[in-house]
Amino acid sequence: MRLILPKSAGYILLVLTTLLFANSVSFAAASQTDFTALFTQQASSAELEQLSQQLSPSPQAKGLFTQYRYLKVLKKPLVSHGNFVFSKQLGIVWQQQSPFSSTLILQAGKLTQIDSQGQIQVTAQQPASASQLSQLMPTLLNALLSGDLPTLQQHFKLSIHSATSNNPQWQLGLIPIDPMVQKAMPRLVLTGEMHIQTLILFSDNQDRSRIEFSKLVEQPLTEQDKARFTPAMTDNLRETQ
Repeated sequence: MRLILPKSAGYILLVLTTLLFANSVSFAAASQTDFTALFTQQASSAELEQLSQQLSPSPQAKGLFTQYRYLKVLKKPLVSHGNFVFSKQLGIVWQQQSPFSSTLILQAGKLTQIDSQGQIQVTAQQPASASQLSQLMPTLLNALLSGDLPTLQQHFKLSIHSATSNNPQWQLGLIPIDPMVQKAMPRLVLTGEMHIQTLILFSDNQDRSRIEFSKLVEQPLTEQDKARFTPAMTDNLRETQ
């Protein structure tokens, strides 16, 4: 499935749809949690401050993920597993390991994709005339992974179900402010406790993709971790604008 969009929003949608919906088609709403109540009221400043104090964002992290994709033609979701490396300075490496290998490397102004055959494709940032959102895409994904609420507020309308003594897990609902992004993916939900545990992204027909994070490590990145942001550029490289 290919989205043909104006350049003003094309880069942000390319990254999000590639990251969350890669190699999938239409999603079914089977077994999805109803988050309707979450979006009924906009988050107050006090609620955001409370969540900000509960979170412990880090400038770097790495861990594992499990992604569930729901297809209309299948009764059970497609499940994929992999790992990621996140750095506020370097960007994000998102590597799927099963059912097949693929890697996304998101950095300022550049998206690198590596398929199971080792083919490398680099999508460069749009020219200066493109939307500022294309330049802010790495910042947005960094904010999603690190729980940077002030940055999220600049680009999303936020709703919260705060943690309680009986239920330590919070839910954060996000509605994109940019109309083009909202049209393609109208709602996102983050859940967690001390850290973000789950990211759920709904399509415009209420279908979804669910990503669960686990085994998070926030120690400084190793040299091996840092090297993953600069894959060897061989004859397999293909660059697009």
